[in-house]
Amino acid sequence: MKLDERKKKILSSVVEDYIESAEPVGSKTLVEKYHLDYSSATIRNEMKLLEEEGYLEQPHVSAGRIPSTKGYRYYVDNLMKENKLSMVDIDYINNTINGFGDTDAIIQQVADVVSKILATPTVVTKSNTDTVENIKVVKISDKLLLVVLMSKNGTVKDCFAKLTDTVEDQVIDQMTTILNQNLSGTPFSELHLALNKVIRKDLEVFSEAMGEVVNSIKYEMSKDLKKLNSGMENIFEKPEFSDIEKVKNFVNMISTKEIIDTALSNSKDDKLSIIIGSENKEVLLNDYTIISLDIEKDNKYLGKLSVIGPKRMNYAKTISTLKYIKEKFNSTLMLNNKNDNDSKGG
Repeated sequence: MKLDERKKKILSSVVEDYIESAEPVGSKTLVEKYHLDYSSATIRNEMKLLEEEGYLEQPHVSAGRIPSTKGYRYYVDNLMKENKLSMVDIDYINNTINGFGDTDAIIQQVADVVSKILATPTVVTKSNTDTVENIKVVKISDKLLLVVLMSKNGTVKDCFAKLTDTVEDQVIDQMTTILNQNLSGTPFSELHLALNKVIRKDLEVFSEAMGEVVNSIKYEMSKDLKKLNSGMENIFEKPEFSDIEKVKNFVNMISTKEIIDTALSNSKDDKLSIIIGSENKEVLLNDYTIISLDIEKDNKYLGKLSVIGPKRMNYAKTISTLKYIKEKFNSTLMLNNKNDNDSKGG
């Protein structure tokens, strides 16, 4: 059924009212609140037709209607009006994403800002394609070494290796050379296996010192396998999570890397991706919406920034926020690159 203008107005009003109130919407509300130029009887009849066509649902007998996945999808694709960010939100974004730190640090800033503005959990799933560019082992004290890993995409990771015996500066330089020879160009996703080869090949030469360095790098990489989650506390404010068991299930679900990866597997381009309810490949996410945007640096895919929440989401504000955030992220990285190049040139 092709929706005429009357049905479009009614569907749009139902979606927007339900997003705001979290209560099923009846014809009386539409007449009084949205001043539609139709009688209550006409609206009731149109809502029934929209329900029969799958755009609306009636959760309880005698209750009003709520949007279905199909209804939300039609609203997002055809009816939603552009939302302009408030100056308060814009100032907060500009002041918080300050460009301090490496790429990972800026991504964390972005995730925190998005979850704060939208009061919705935000998840960052990182790409496994980044590679090791350079490794430096620095002596902090007689029995403490700092290991710094620099990636091709500009991420800097560091960790400490505690030793039981002191090592000479010459030995540290040799370890640095061997690590770079064996690990430079290695994808981070394969780093664990590459480190095992280093252990097997060179542990006898440097004994415990190399073992401690390798174990420190392994531990740092194991932490990085976890996703960045921001704003989990915000779910308690939403009526959909009044049941504590539902909260626990939701937290466990979006903390599981495989579930999120499966849900996002059909979205690998640079477009804004909106996956609503039953459109999700992952059945456990059928009651939720994921709106995500690719994170890139120098046209290289770094990962995906995703907002995950109930289908009753403020789609217009979420989309506007993500688009502005992407522009801010890109401009911040460009400025960092310029500053890095200037400092090298100077």
